[in-house]
Amino acid sequence: MTTNHTISSAAVAALTELGGRATLESILDVIVKHELYVFGASSPISVLRVTLGRHCINKSLSNMYKERYFVAYSDGTYALISKNDTEADQDAILICEEIAVGDYISRINELAMEQRERVKGEILASLRQLTPSRFEEFSQIFLSRYGFTRMNVTSLSRDGGIDVKGLLKIGLAEMRVAAQCKRYAEGNKVGRPDVSQFRGDITGDFEQGIFITTSTFTKEAQEISFKPGCVPIILIDGEQLADIMIDKGIGVQRQSIDVYDFEADLLFA
Repeated sequence: MTTNHTISSAAVAALTELGGRATLESILDVIVKHELYVFGASSPISVLRVTLGRHCINKSLSNMYKERYFVAYSDGTYALISKNDTEADQDAILICEEIAVGDYISRINELAMEQRERVKGEILASLRQLTPSRFEEFSQIFLSRYGFTRMNVTSLSRDGGIDVKGLLKIGLAEMRVAAQCKRYAEGNKVGRPDVSQFRGDITGDFEQGIFITTSTFTKEAQEISFKPGCVPIILIDGEQLADIMIDKGIGVQRQSIDVYDFEADLLFA
């Protein structure tokens, strides 16, 4: 009689009946015999292998499940996790080593994130040390590298609050864009009046505005950046600026390392 099992619970029931270590073929035979689960795939043993692998305590595959029910052995067999299992053979040593590999990969990912945050901090610290005019020049380079064209630093006396202006290609057309650049300290937030004034300066001459700062924007400034019938203002704060520089490789060099993980099931497919 068919029961309401998942693949993993069906495998647990099958291994319980088998009473110890078993091959995938034996586990599948019990599942099919007792109709513990009905596979819809053309290769049920492959589905079973992947599912058991993701529920194993000694695997480090992609998309691992939180619940771990099984132990995989080097001869291609599987067993249920036992709290009283004190076996100290070569397979047990293999399990410990594979768990350690999973820990290494997790730690590598953590270190990569820590490194990214450190670089972001260095970027922001360096940008905040620039003079206002040098920050405008940097913003011109940043926007050009991001995809804007014909970006030029403007004359303060002639263009008011507009620091950089240029074009953004949209399909066959080009959109006129203007940017204002504020090299502010971390706690000096850009407020609603700054964004409103910038919008007033560019209305009628530009289709889009970009406000770049090394600090952050107040909630009120964020709320009015997009208003129906008004020129949209794209807000880029310090965190976003550093993230874009890292992701786009703007002034940042990316170094890669190879991380290897052996899936032993390949040998016993």
